[in-house]
Amino acid sequence: MKKAALILVLGAFAVAASSAQKKTNDFSYSGEIRRDHPFEVWNKKKEAASVGERIRVAFYNIENFTDADNDGPARTLDDAQAQAKNAASLVQEINPDVVMLAEIENEHSLKMLNDALEKPFPFGWVTRLGDGESNAERLNLAILSRIEPKELVELDFGPTTGAGRPPRGLLRATFDLGGDHLLTVYGVHLKSNFGYTPRNMNKRKHALDELVADAKALQKDSTATQELLVIGDFNVDPESKEFEGDWSLSPLRSWADLWNGAPLHERTTIPTRYGDPALEFPPACFDRVYAAGDATNYPWRVGAPGVLQRGVSERISDLPGQNGHASDHYPVWIDLTRDAE
Repeated sequence: MKKAALILVLGAFAVAASSAQKKTNDFSYSGEIRRDHPFEVWNKKKEAASVGERIRVAFYNIENFTDADNDGPARTLDDAQAQAKNAASLVQEINPDVVMLAEIENEHSLKMLNDALEKPFPFGWVTRLGDGESNAERLNLAILSRIEPKELVELDFGPTTGAGRPPRGLLRATFDLGGDHLLTVYGVHLKSNFGYTPRNMNKRKHALDELVADAKALQKDSTATQELLVIGDFNVDPESKEFEGDWSLSPLRSWADLWNGAPLHERTTIPTRYGDPALEFPPACFDRVYAAGDATNYPWRVGAPGVLQRGVSERISDLPGQNGHASDHYPVWIDLTRDAE
């Protein structure tokens, strides 16, 4: 091959390699997220509780909580009902007014959990994340509430495309606190750490970018005072060495991280499980709570988060519903309390 031709060939290879590298590192996404009302599973308005001097908001990622219908031979109805009973006992102990949930397959799963409670919730909704029936997202978000929400919105990334598209959406619930104050709670379940780290970080950041933009729009458009909370599974512990340099949560830098500074043993929400070295991770605080707006000011103030450290089997081989294993996460909660006049 002549020298000039060789240079052209090598140049073409260089351009192709550069384009491939650029494409590999292009973790953007495009399209508009879908804003919709989550699916109403039940609504017993006559049993609604009124807003008191304290509202307790909880979050629980109930691991792969499917209804056991066409979920494979490893997922039996007995296991599903045992998982519901185990998870319900923890929810009962926390006794929240509102609980955001993650990894809820559908309305049947949500009803199974509510039916297992000694005191069921009068309101229940679940998202239908994804891009239609052919691409249904099994890891849905859900909400159980004793207080009737003023507004519920599902923010769904299903219609968007691109390598940086977040895999799940967000669930927003707004409650009227009276006195021209609104409490808006976002439930989140961000991208896991499986796969390519830069892609994971971009996906988490993109979801939070949308959340922060949505919250700012609420504050701008509302004449009421907004108390803002974000609670959920972030799949990041910013105080852990494992996540040094992880900028996933940067959109929330102006929000108050309510776990910040707590000792690890007090804030562990996902403990180490044993039996498979490839899946034995150090304990971490993935289930986090952030506050903004007026949630740290008079008259409504957030307290310190709590975590109920039970319901997780140490053996990775125990599937949800087996041997007391409800989830690989512990449930967390936060109280918003009204100051005395």
